Amino acid sequence: GRGSLQREACMASQAGKKSGKRKEAQARRETQAAAEEDGEALAERVAALAGDNQTDAVDACCGVADEGFRRGAHELAFAVIRASLHKHGLQNDKLCRRYFFLLDTVVKARMSAKKKPEGPPKMLYLREMLGRVPEVLSGQLALLGGVDGVKAGERCVLMKERGVMVIGLSLLEWRLLLEKQAGPKMEMQMISGVEEAVVRGLSQSEGMSDAQAEIKLSWNAWALKLCEAEEGTPQLRGKCLLQRTVLLLAQNSFQKAIDSSGEVMRIQPANKHAAALNATALHKIGRKKEAASAVTELIGAFQRSEDQHVQDELGAPLELVVSLLVEMHRTKEALRLLSQLLSRVSGPRHQPLFFGLARL
Repeated sequence: GRGSLQREACMASQAGKKSGKRKEAQARRETQAAAEEDGEALAERVAALAGDNQTDAVDACCGVADEGFRRGAHELAFAVIRASLHKHGLQNDKLCRRYFFLLDTVVKARMSAKKKPEGPPKMLYLREMLGRVPEVLSGQLALLGGVDGVKAGERCVLMKERGVMVIGLSLLEWRLLLEKQAGPKMEMQMISGVEEAVVRGLSQSEGMSDAQAEIKLSWNAWALKLCEAEEGTPQLRGKCLLQRTVLLLAQNSFQKAIDSSGEVMRIQPANKHAAALNATALHKIGRKKEAASAVTELIGAFQRSEDQHVQDELGAPLELVVSLLVEMHRTKEALRLLSQLLSRVSGPRHQPLFFGLARL
């Protein structure tokens, strides 16, 4: 009957899924085995590198990297040339050109065919790539190029044409890209560290029009992912989450905005902007009592603020609180709060404070 056919179809579907998973697992095992085999072969050649002649030593290093490239093990070839660069420095043009070529090769593998022109770049984490190098090869590369040759650094570069950002360059690699430009003519943007990259991502999101909401969110998600992957400071993560909350609120995703602002408040309990966004989202979703209580707490927090902090909080946080008070029919409280803050104006140095409060 129909029930029997449905059961058979369901069983066939489950069997197909299991078969697909088995094939994926088998493919992963085969890939790992091939990587181990390539790693052992290259490790033997790295261990055999010798000779006092600088040119011969560089040629030998390039030869090992070339073998890795011929084997199709592009990441391993790049790891070899990177360690060689840390061993021999930036004086040899052949070594520098080979580094550029192999960097571009691994970057191209990360390129996205469907990337939107205004969207964020793909990310290539050298820490993850170097973590995939088989232990036997990694050990030999550490002997060749020292610790810096096998661990990720703190610098970044955006390969604009490829739409990929490389994260984890060492200072030596960064200098090569910055000074030599000996490789293929690629348009690059040098970035001093993860914090600068994250802030640039947030600025890209902020600079776009509200009509591009999806792309604004994608830049914010990119910055947040980078911050978390590279263990950015709590303050930096809070900045990413705060921007995400503003974007979610603009899209009327009130529950997500409540969750997101809550995360910021756990990191930075005194953040008035996060608290104001949280109260706004609570009010919009219909949790009026919680919103009213949150706004009352915010009024107290503004009244307790020291003079030097009031100026910083005059923008979005105070504006949100005043708007909420008006929307809650608590206009007298809004005027009282503004009047109390206005009483702190005592001279020319407080002129921006006066005009900000007068506008509200």
